[in-house]
Amino acid sequence: MPDEVTQAEGQRRAIREHIEKYKRFKAANDDGAARTATSTIENAQSHIQKLRRRKPSIAPDPLDSWRP
Repeated sequence: MPDEVTQAEGQRRAIREHIEKYKRFKAANDDGAARTATSTIENAQSHIQKLRRRKPSIAPDPLDSWRP
């Protein structure tokens, strides 16, 4: 199993990807898909919070608290 830092990096990668999807969906007025992207972002952020509690040395990142 990857260590906490690697897991956090993977979650942040997913956040970046879904922020782009969110922006595309909002521009296309696809609110359902935009909500799905937002939900995925929130789940990844929650996972990062858990990882940071286990390993406080994981540096914070603006992606950890991004909101639309």
